[in-house]
Amino acid sequence: MFRFFRPCLSLFAGFVLSLELSAATPVIIIDPGHGGSSTAGSLSSRSNSSPNNATSPGGLKEKDLTLEFSKILHDEILRQASGKGTRVGVLLTRQDDWNLNFIERAEIANRPDTACVISIHFNADGGGNAKGSLALISARERNANYAADEAFGKALAEACNAGVRQFLPSSRSRGVITDGHLHGGLGSNFFFQMAKHKEIRSVPKCFLEVEFIDNPAVEKALLKSGREEKFRVISRSIAEFLVDWVESGGR
Repeated sequence: MFRFFRPCLSLFAGFVLSLELSAATPVIIIDPGHGGSSTAGSLSSRSNSSPNNATSPGGLKEKDLTLEFSKILHDEILRQASGKGTRVGVLLTRQDDWNLNFIERAEIANRPDTACVISIHFNADGGGNAKGSLALISARERNANYAADEAFGKALAEACNAGVRQFLPSSRSRGVITDGHLHGGLGSNFFFQMAKHKEIRSVPKCFLEVEFIDNPAVEKALLKSGREEKFRVISRSIAEFLVDWVESGGR
């Protein structure tokens, strides 16, 4: 049984709307990764979402940073769209510290007006030395939309990293990787659940790994003092890309 949840959908003018929008209004789905204090879903149903993965050297948790970043990105997309007169909706899958399983997250994304799905994450490699922004997409062998996902993910990672480099010049975009290494080669549970919904099979979708937060240099540059404003600058770079992409009809 699903828990009750109420995603937040906003239009370019900044008003909170019902979920019933004209199909002519493209909606960007922003999924703040992880959340809560326990795993949601199950391995058997391929719906399990962990409460947290990466943690910074100072103890900052990925689940909290994804929500903070996603809310800022939500606002920046609306600000950019309003400035350009572009009609676009933005939908967050969660607004607080809770964990939705991937069946629930996919159900939220499953809309006729969905333009793209971006799951926000912060990375860790376990060694504390890696840097860079990257997008993760579904592997080619199970992804009929691979070419569109790859192009979208590459541009998104580059837009994100352009913002990151303003505070961490040594960072670079790592481009696109696939989910072939996840779950013993089965891939992402989120992609698996979204593939069940015909409304969103052909829309670009990816995980965006903003940076490697287990790297002390990344934590110092991005996550310490002035984090909100730094996230806003990075989000602005992403939002500029997304609004231009929507204006171009997703090309």
